Amino acid sequence: MDHVEMRQRNAATTLGILYRTSPAKMTLLQKESGLSRRTIELILDDLMDSGWVSELDGPSPDTRPVGRPARSFAFRYDAACIVSLQLEAGQIHATVADLSTAVLGDLRETLPIQTSRAERLALLDDCVTRLLEGAGVARSSVVAVTVSTPGIVHDDGTVDLPMTMPEWTGFSLSDAVGELFDCPVKVENDAKLAALGEKWSRDGEVQDFAYIFADSERIGVGLVLRNELHRGRNGVAGEVTWAKELGLRHLTSTLLVGLDDERAPGHDTAQALVTRAREGDPGAMAEVDALARALVPGITAIAWLLGPEEIILGGTLGTIQDLLIPALERALSDEEHPVESRIRGSQFGDLSVLTGCMRMCIESLSDQLFRSSTVRAPAPMRSRGAYATTG
Repeated sequence: MDHVEMRQRNAATTLGILYRTSPAKMTLLQKESGLSRRTIELILDDLMDSGWVSELDGPSPDTRPVGRPARSFAFRYDAACIVSLQLEAGQIHATVADLSTAVLGDLRETLPIQTSRAERLALLDDCVTRLLEGAGVARSSVVAVTVSTPGIVHDDGTVDLPMTMPEWTGFSLSDAVGELFDCPVKVENDAKLAALGEKWSRDGEVQDFAYIFADSERIGVGLVLRNELHRGRNGVAGEVTWAKELGLRHLTSTLLVGLDDERAPGHDTAQALVTRAREGDPGAMAEVDALARALVPGITAIAWLLGPEEIILGGTLGTIQDLLIPALERALSDEEHPVESRIRGSQFGDLSVLTGCMRMCIESLSDQLFRSSTVRAPAPMRSRGAYATTG
């Protein structure tokens, strides 16, 4: 390894430490990196010149102890931003956040399910423009984008969804969205992103879990195995809708239809049913029990094939976890040998997918910065007011 490569690697290491532990004093940077003080000082000068790091003001001369003053440095989380785009059949949900994942702007746009691909992508472009303008962020400040979509997302970014969304199959969604930005764009299946968000929040607490994600009656599974998101061959892992014997493709329940979308047909009926179930109404509880029994074949197959520590209910299923988990535990206890995986609900509700999008953006940023450290920060973002919500 030549001198330039070594310096770039050391700079990337230092920047990664600052991202995780900011602010940090010189002593911590030396301990974590194993580099000399002089080497770190030179690296920090470069990182401050490139816009990713700032030096914090030290104590005043009156309060500073005798000797060399302790220098403290911080990663500039406001140096750039990330964009998360959740595409659903009837909605676009977009957020822009700084590099600490603090949300700066949020936008939801409804659209007819039968919207064509060209119209959907044009509306997405318009949503991005309004999102960034509302948050006071220049498009050039975006350094990573993640897009969530239903269906199989192959390794090359091609979407395979021969149902639900018109013309939403056999094309590269990553290329289409990539035309809107001058930065890396990643595309992933929504259930996988929800699982990634859950993994991030647990910080390695659970190494193996299956995340059952429901968007109304549509079911997908995100798998985290050995603390890594498992995509399977060409991105097909977890697409249980095609395994008809599991009984998840045609899962029907009045409890699920439109529950998470106030504008969807069936929402009022589903919400009223959930309310009655929480009040102990026998008829409504019978609907919950029926849904639990319908989920049992799929859950037992996942539990015995993979043996995950937990099976997590997310999306629409997570919305009714207080009702569904006890019903599932009763139904599973009737099996010849109860599964050993714990059943629990997601902590993110309808934000699970966007949480995963933000995590994938940060991982993309890591690929750019914490391995090469040759990327300069964009021009500073324009001044902005409070968190912007539109749509």
